[in-house]
This record gives sequence, C-alpha cells and structure tokens, in this order.
Amino acid sequence: MARELTAPRVAIDRRRKTLIARNGAFARAWAAQLLSQSATRMYQMGALWWLLGQVATGDRGLASGLFLVCAALPPVVFAPLVARAMATHPSRSVLGAAVLGGTALMTVLAACGLLVDIPTLAVYPAMFALASCQALFDPCLTKAIPELVEDEDIEDATAFEQSSYSLVGMAGALFGAVLVDWIGLTGVVLVSACAYAAAAAFVATVRPRPQETGSGDSTESGILRTWRRLAGLPFVRLALICFAAANFFITATFVVLPLYTKNVLHAPALTLGLLEGALWLGLLVGVFTGKHLPGHPRLIGSGCVALFGTAVLVPALTAERGAVLAALAVAGWAVGATNVVFVAAFQRAVPAEAKAAFFAAMLALLGAGFPVAAFFFGLAGDLVPPQALFLIQAAGLLPIAAVLALRGRSASHPVPGHSHLHEQDPSTQNQKESR
Repeated sequence: MARELTAPRVAIDRRRKTLIARNGAFARAWAAQLLSQSATRMYQMGALWWLLGQVATGDRGLASGLFLVCAALPPVVFAPLVARAMATHPSRSVLGAAVLGGTALMTVLAACGLLVDIPTLAVYPAMFALASCQALFDPCLTKAIPELVEDEDIEDATAFEQSSYSLVGMAGALFGAVLVDWIGLTGVVLVSACAYAAAAAFVATVRPRPQETGSGDSTESGILRTWRRLAGLPFVRLALICFAAANFFITATFVVLPLYTKNVLHAPALTLGLLEGALWLGLLVGVFTGKHLPGHPRLIGSGCVALFGTAVLVPALTAERGAVLAALAVAGWAVGATNVVFVAAFQRAVPAEAKAAFFAAMLALLGAGFPVAAFFFGLAGDLVPPQALFLIQAAGLLPIAAVLALRGRSASHPVPGHSHLHEQDPSTQNQKESR
C-alpha cells in the first residue's frame, strides 16, 4: 500500500514545482538563449540607430534595409548546414559552438572599436556573422527541448523558449537604444561580448539526455525530404506557407519603425526602443496566453494575422504615441499567441527522426521573406513616407488571413494513406491533458 501511495504523491509534488525547478538543464539552456539573443538584439538595435545617424536622410531606408538583410539571411542560407550539425553532433556541442563564436566575434569588434573607430561598412558583416551564430543556437535549442524536459512539459517549455524572443526583443530594444546614446556603439559591442560569454558559461553546465544521431548525408537529404513528408500533414504545410507569406509583411515592421521614429516622430533612440518594446511585450503576453485560446489552429492563426494587419493601420493614420504603443502591443500579442500554438502542435505532429531537418527548414522558410522584405521596404522607405509602408503591410496581411481560414478547413483533414501522421486538434489535446 505504501508503494502505491508513493508514486501519486511524487507526481503531485512534481506538478507543484515550476517548469524551471523541475528541469534544471532546460533552465540553464533557456538562460543562455536569453543572454545570447539579448547580445544580438542589443547590437542590432545599437548598430542600426548608429547607422541611421551616419548616412544622409535620403539613404536611410536603403542603409537600414541592407543592414537588416544581413541580420535575416543566415537562418535561410545556412539551414542545410545547421540541420546537418544538429543531427550529427550532440546538442550541447552545437549550442556551445554558437555562443563561443558570438563571444569571439564581439570581443574582436570591441577591441577594434577601442583602438580605432568602427568603420561604417564593418557593421554589416559583423551583423551577418552574429546572426549566423544565433541561427545555429535557436533551432538547436528548439530541437533539444525533448532532451531537456519530460514529455508533459514540452508545451510549457516551448512557451518559455518562444518567450525568449519577446523578452530579449523588449529588453534588447530598450538597452540597445539607451546604451548607444550613452556609451556609443563600441560600448554596446562590449556589453554584447559579456552577455555572450555568460551564455557560454551556462551552456557549459547543460547536460541533455543523449539521443540517437544520424549521419550528415541523411540529414542533408532529410532537408530535401521535409516538404514531401509534409504531404501527410496538410495543415502543417499550409500553415508554413501562409506564415512564410505573412512574415514578409510582419517582419517589415522592424524596417518601418526606425524610419517612422526618425522621419515622422523626429524622436530619439529611446522612443524607438519603447515602440519595439511594446511590440515585444505584447508578444510575450501572447506566448503565455496563446495556449489557452479555444478553437482549431487555423482559426487562431487567421484571426491573429488579421488582427496584426488591423493594428498596423493605427500608426498609418495617427502619430499619437499612446495609440501607436497600444496598437503595437496588440500586434505583438497576435504574433506571440500564434507562435506558441503552432510550434507546440509541430512538436507533437512531426516524427522525432525528422525534427532536426523540420525545425531548421521551418525557421528558414518562415524567415525567407525577411531579407526580401528588409530590402523592399527599406528601398521603398526612401520613396514613400513610413505611413504608406504600414498601409502596404495591412493590405498584404488581410488576404493571407482569409486564405488560412478558408483553405485551412480542407487541409485540416488527414491525407489518405498517412494515418500515422494525423494532426490533432489542440482543443482535443487540451481535454486529454486536463483528464
């Protein structure tokens, strides 16, 4: 009898603990992600604002667009290499290589800034290299979540991992904007180097549960097979297509906001940090509340895309800062809620042996539009006012929301012959977990 009572008591005690307390390895890996992403975000914000002050007014759009292209390209162009590294090397080794690379890069750039002034053109390759380190770290941690937590904690761990984007977006935007005005670009680089060094220290203490790894050849072909595998997951495939298209317009916000702050509001870097901070704060709230939204992912996704498109109409119509801050917070919530719902669904729907290729390909596909958007909206920013760019975003997002809502109904049904890849309705999954 004592043995029968012990197991339920242990389970109850375990549930009372927080996710972080239950999974120490994940907590340290998550802390490393917060630090590394914060370093990347601080550098991106600081260097971008510094760059806008170095170029002429008529060239700001193109200069900022090209800079953000450098930030967005690595996840796209290095997706096959990242997938191969994740499948053929232990997660701890891949995470460690990423943060050590970022530490070395920021240290060298800081030394250069202390000895001589950082050349204007140098910020571009530095951004590309730093984004490459982050492009290696982020999908590896996403893939490693099952190695770091128990199965029942996967959804909560996914929410924490997704929340790091909003946490560092909010904090990094504010700190990057404030620091570049206080201590200059070299100071921002120094702080980023310290943050990456701290992330490396955390990764050194992580001990994921070992899992079977594949060969480099099988991973490379796995990337090519990912799309064919999704034939058995029609809604996953449709969701990836729609959100890749939506990301083209959503991520353009990070090109439009600096131009809006500089050319329309005529405000300092801190204002830009507050605007982006509102966006990321909304995303953070969305990450932790999205899993409670009822309904099928197609309804959640289409509604949130439409909500984002409606929210960006506000800065297009008014320059009242309170209204703009509120609208950006709502837009961020829409993105965060969608992210956690779909990433958690993908974690369960995609077979374990395909996750390395899937998540690398997913990040590449979802991010593929950002380089193009950065260049297009940056170039357009030198030709039309920022308010017109917000209108273009809304005009692009609303039709995508309609496609996801209407086509998602048929795509939600399993494809014959792929019964082992049937997708689950999240509401059904939540009912099972509550039981």
